[in-house]
Amino acid sequence: MVNAIRIVIVLLMMVVPAVAQESNSPQKPAAPAKSAEASKPAPPRPEPTMNIRLELTITDQRGDTPPISKTVTMTMLDTGFGRIRTTGDVRTPMGFRPVILNVDAQPKVHKDGRIRVDMTIEYRPTAAEAESEKSTTPTVNETINVLLEDGKPLVISQSADPATDRKVKVEAKATILK
Repeated sequence: MVNAIRIVIVLLMMVVPAVAQESNSPQKPAAPAKSAEASKPAPPRPEPTMNIRLELTITDQRGDTPPISKTVTMTMLDTGFGRIRTTGDVRTPMGFRPVILNVDAQPKVHKDGRIRVDMTIEYRPTAAEAESEKSTTPTVNETINVLLEDGKPLVISQSADPATDRKVKVEAKATILK
């Protein structure tokens, strides 16, 4: 009988710590039930229903000479992509020089009516005959993301040529066409 009591005590000494350990161990939270809505894929974005006209005006000012302005206009679908490439060669006393005006743009109309435009502009005009420009071809290459108000022009960049007193200003205007 004493041996039986000893066996029960030994067994209790082994079982009680194991049970206590189980009750103190952190419980894993039950996985939340997935609702039917959460498992559905997001609805597709509605098809674009409007066009955006983007107008860029590049103004090139060299010293005291009158500024030269170039305007590029493109009409694109909301969230669409526009690309314009204009190139040529111009004969100068220094020989033929390439002239380039390239624009890539992608507009997206926000809920508040403003228009985000992601664009890249490459502009390489004919070099002037100033001594400082005879050995180089001035180039402007910009990638810009900007938020525009419908129909309002905004100066989006101004740059200065590091070798001359030439300044180039870019103004953008995006208009929602209804």
